[in-house]
Amino acid sequence: MVVENLDKQYQRHAQGWCSGAVVPNANAVCDAFGDLTTTTVPVYSGRTWNHARAEWRAGDFFKGLSPEAMSEFESHAAPLCCEATRVIFTEEQEARSVLFLLEGRVKLTMNSSGGKRLTLGIARPGDILGLATAFSGGSHESTAVAQFPCKIIALSRPTFLDFLERYPVAWQNSARILSVECKRRCDQLRILGLTIAASIKLARLLLQWSAEGQRTRFGARIRCSLTHEEIGEYIGMSRETVTRNLIEFKNRELLEQHGSTFLIPSLRALEAYAEMVDD
Repeated sequence: MVVENLDKQYQRHAQGWCSGAVVPNANAVCDAFGDLTTTTVPVYSGRTWNHARAEWRAGDFFKGLSPEAMSEFESHAAPLCCEATRVIFTEEQEARSVLFLLEGRVKLTMNSSGGKRLTLGIARPGDILGLATAFSGGSHESTAVAQFPCKIIALSRPTFLDFLERYPVAWQNSARILSVECKRRCDQLRILGLTIAASIKLARLLLQWSAEGQRTRFGARIRCSLTHEEIGEYIGMSRETVTRNLIEFKNRELLEQHGSTFLIPSLRALEAYAEMVDD
């Protein structure tokens, strides 16, 4: 199936929504999705976007929702495809929609006028983009850029809030998601603002990631498709500093790297190192 260029979709359905923000290595795209009911989407692996085993169904927002609620959610939805490096929305851009990531990965960042960038996190299938602004009614506080080709659902803010009003479980899930996001931001600020040594910043970032990683008999396994520069953007470090400290961790046998996978043989050893450096 032929899919219309995303820029042309937006020109037809939502002219004037693009902010034109400058984000390194990204092409600007607008954040509104216009009339989703007329959008053409591709079919992957012979399955529709809402098949029973779709990865996004495991997202925290959908936990405990009744079949009726899920059916209504899907009735509002019409996915759009977004190619890699596309800007989905930018800081200070008016938020008119709540976005649900079905497939792919989206990087959330904050960017300064001087070109510096702080990475806030990576959204995965089942995650929501723009949840906080849906409640506040304000503008986006971050920039969202597709890391890989993505499939996204957009619900207008009034539709989303109306859905929450009729399904209290969705309200509770949304509050829980915002609480977890707040904790993550606090943890990141603690690393950025209260830690001096570069090595401890990186060690604590790896420990933070390991909490969501896979436990194996060989240690904690972390899938990381980020470059050293992108890792540095989480904690305000240069690429060179990240590279130097990763080498140091490997020499101390605190870390192994196999392609895009980090392996921490002993979390206790890395924690002890972080505390030793911190002292």
